[in-house]
Amino acid sequence: MPKDHIAGETYPERIRMGLLSRTFTPELVDFVVDEAGAREERTKSLPARLMVYFVLTMWLFTGSGYGLVLRELVEHWPRRAAEGWRPARTGSLTEARQRLGPGPLRLLFDRVAGVSGSAATPGAFWCGLRLTSLDGSLFDVPASKANAAAYGRSANGHRPGPFPQVRLLALVECGTKAMIGAAFDSFAVGERTLARRLLVHLRAGMLLMADRGFPAFVLWQAATRTGAQLLWRCSDSFTLPVDRVLHDGTYLSHLNGPHGKRITVRVVEYTVTTSTLDESGVSEETSELFCLITTLLEPQAVPAAELAELYTSRWTSETIFKHIKIEQRGGRTATLRSNSPAMVEQELWAMLCVYQAIHHLTVETATHAQLPVSHISFKQTLAAARRSVGADFSPSPTGRQGP
Repeated sequence: MPKDHIAGETYPERIRMGLLSRTFTPELVDFVVDEAGAREERTKSLPARLMVYFVLTMWLFTGSGYGLVLRELVEHWPRRAAEGWRPARTGSLTEARQRLGPGPLRLLFDRVAGVSGSAATPGAFWCGLRLTSLDGSLFDVPASKANAAAYGRSANGHRPGPFPQVRLLALVECGTKAMIGAAFDSFAVGERTLARRLLVHLRAGMLLMADRGFPAFVLWQAATRTGAQLLWRCSDSFTLPVDRVLHDGTYLSHLNGPHGKRITVRVVEYTVTTSTLDESGVSEETSELFCLITTLLEPQAVPAAELAELYTSRWTSETIFKHIKIEQRGGRTATLRSNSPAMVEQELWAMLCVYQAIHHLTVETATHAQLPVSHISFKQTLAAARRSVGADFSPSPTGRQGP
């Protein structure tokens, strides 16, 4: 059954409540606002609760200005006339965003991030291990002086890139595309450094996959100490001496650390051959050599062919960044809105929150339709989220708006 048909026709009735207030209830929003110390000292026309929802709504309408975003949020709010709500100027919305700060959005993401797959979820587990993946991407931010100083730019030869860039790293669950954790920093901060910040989310019973930019003794050692199993790809320049060849053609090697320390790893090397049929007959093409290292050392329990096939699940991370950067953000060339690092941070946490909210709706839709999560279209789910964004709550805890 086509994905678009599924996503367009099987949503439960209760999504009419509004995506944002279902995932981020007013009570939860009030909690993170208070926890971050962002509650306004006196009643304002743009209270903290409303601004949290406003910043989230920006990521459902990335091509719209502040005024249109606010209108989408409160257009169908049944009590807006009775509670004296008035449209706000762009400058007022900017000031209210600054008062709110990034703290509530960071705490909000912490509350909704995490695994969601069960043993019955297709692609979520393999041999009793929960499949996870680690990968990063770059996001362009406006070229203000503050952003340029905080984030830096990539360079092409001797010419710097047109925009400062933020490097974001995400730990995700492969079977469901759920965000488990995320970290971001300047372009100059490498992926391995960011990865250390995400190890707190790893557990025994997980299998973490990562691409060839991650293998290094210190990071590997820290990751294994969490109890998780690892399956990482290595680059051609990574040195892996052959210590012992195993019966299935894989071999044991080691990573060299400081002070003569060693960590034993199992190495799986393979190529992929693809066959195509054309007018001249069947032709075959062989890929580059893939080299994986893993903590799973026993070939009898974990065959090499299964590991090679399993590694393709790592592309879940690439798919998630595609969803965020193209479908949610509005295209590869789109930049964030914010001209200061604090507002960039707020905007990125909101981006991750909204992605996770769409993920929750995807899982709910899949459960309702009794289908795998992978059969539900992200694009169509995003469209449904936009249609259901109207506020069904009071913008402030008291329900009153100030002058």
